[in-house]
Amino acid sequence: MGKTYASADWHGCGKLAFDVIEYLKPDDKLYFLGDAIDRGSDGIKIMNKLLTDPRVIYLKGNHEEIMANAIPDALERGIATYEGMLWMQNGGWQTWGDLEYRSDESKMWYVHKINSMPTEVIYTSPAGHTVILEHAGFSPFVKSDRKHNPLWDREHFYDEWFGENDYKGLDPEKTYLVHGHTPVQYLNYDYGYRGQEVKKDKDFFKAKTSFFADIDVEDFCPKPEVIRYCDGHKFDIDMCTISSERIALIDLNTFEIKYFDKR
Repeated sequence: MGKTYASADWHGCGKLAFDVIEYLKPDDKLYFLGDAIDRGSDGIKIMNKLLTDPRVIYLKGNHEEIMANAIPDALERGIATYEGMLWMQNGGWQTWGDLEYRSDESKMWYVHKINSMPTEVIYTSPAGHTVILEHAGFSPFVKSDRKHNPLWDREHFYDEWFGENDYKGLDPEKTYLVHGHTPVQYLNYDYGYRGQEVKKDKDFFKAKTSFFADIDVEDFCPKPEVIRYCDGHKFDIDMCTISSERIALIDLNTFEIKYFDKR
């Protein structure tokens, strides 16, 4: 029997992404939680593989959403529109460079694929625990006036896990949530989270900016690790791969983590 994994936020880092794909056995399953594209140079190659590999269930991330909104505008009015500039500002220049000279039909094929992606999947393990999978994360059992956006949410980090909300009939004791979207460096330094005792030192802050400063992250900063928080029920698996050169793969049956690092 194969294993079931989740990973997220590969952001065009093709070498590491394909190391993960090659690691999977034929009967394994991978839930990819979005943001295959942008920032790195191999986003379209990664997206193509994820969309065609039968072992992969591909959930939409906020970068996929930005791309799907920008392409129709670009075809009608050029890339220098609000949606297009938003995409470029979020690292989309690499992805657009791979698509710019393709046919309109080819570009729209990606839009249709993105628009059909799920934003949430619920996985039940053989042992009977349940894992909610989505890109950004939320607090399913806490009643809130906040409007939850599964692609963008960053307001749930300090929430309680146990609450009065009945979410799809799930048992809070046996339910967990795995998300990406917010690099663990941000969660440590900028936000904090329920279960955090002290904020990490300034070296963690450097990791999130090293890509833009063209600095080798290993020169000054330890590799990031998955954060398990909120009474042990939430996992943030976004390694900010473009700067840390690390991808996390979480086994959804055991919650064991395997890291893939640049060689």
